[in-house]
Amino acid sequence: MMTTFGLLIAALAAYWVYNDARGRGHDLGIALLWSIGTMAALVVFLPLYLLFGRKPSMKPRRNEDIIDVEATPVGETIKCPMCASNVKEDFKACPYCGFALKPTCASCGKELNREWRLCPYCQTPTDVK
Repeated sequence: MMTTFGLLIAALAAYWVYNDARGRGHDLGIALLWSIGTMAALVVFLPLYLLFGRKPSMKPRRNEDIIDVEATPVGETIKCPMCASNVKEDFKACPYCGFALKPTCASCGKELNREWRLCPYCQTPTDVK
């Protein structure tokens, strides 16, 4: 019974050490070494990890929460109704799928809103869908 309880404590400590090491930016191999060491010799490796292993990794980590400035259009954006990509509001067509974002009137050539049924400039019915 005591052995099972000791193994459970060691396994929980090893799991915590692994998650903490990965959260601080350590590589998979380093995190596994710390957790295996903690599982094998809890009273030796856990204090060592708490003293030395909890320092953040010096390796720069890519943060998925940071928005890539080059990939995000500047200014007001809208979603393309066809492919749902973010595009600038003043684009006439989606650069990703080619969908006409701002259709033009067949009669007068003026730009139309997609919701309009009638061109407000020449009163021609639109065929925009």
